[in-house]
Amino acid sequence: MMKKTIYMSDPLERLAEKTKSTDRRNGGFSRRLGEIVERYAIIQQLTTVPEFTANETQILSEVICGSVINARKIRGLHLDVLDASIGSLSERKTLAKKIEPLQAAQRLKIIENLGE
Repeated sequence: MMKKTIYMSDPLERLAEKTKSTDRRNGGFSRRLGEIVERYAIIQQLTTVPEFTANETQILSEVICGSVINARKIRGLHLDVLDASIGSLSERKTLAKKIEPLQAAQRLKIIENLGE
């Protein structure tokens, strides 16, 4: 297998520090990172999201693209669509009501789908 180089962002640095004490011969950091990626893929695969109209997708794209995705963004996604500059107020309110009952995994899947 060919070695890859990855940028050690803050979350990866924290993971590396956390796995430092693990037996390195069993993979430590790399093994744990692989597990996290696999589990995230499973969550994405098993998570369903509602269908969105073209206008709703445009509103979501405006709100999400270029934004820092953190817990606040996920938690407040239904509120952020109300502040979008595109779509009518009625469309934005309807979209906010569609997103409000969604769980965090569903909201993350929406974000992932828009990033594809």
